[in-house]
Amino acid sequence: MLVKNLKTDITWAVTEEHGVRLLRTDEFEEVEAPKPKRTPAKKFESDETEK
Repeated sequence: MLVKNLKTDITWAVTEEHGVRLLRTDEFEEVEAPKPKRTPAKKFESDETEK
C-alpha cells in the first residue's frame, strides 16, 4: 500500500499492517499508485537499401 506523509509530502510503500498503523495518525493518508504512462510501441522498418 502507498501512504503519503502530509507534512513532508513524501509517499512511502509500506506493508498493509504498517500502513494501517500509520493511517491512524493525522500525518498520513493512503494514496493511489500513479498510473504508468503507456507509449505506443515504435515500429522499426527494415532497411531495404542494404542487400
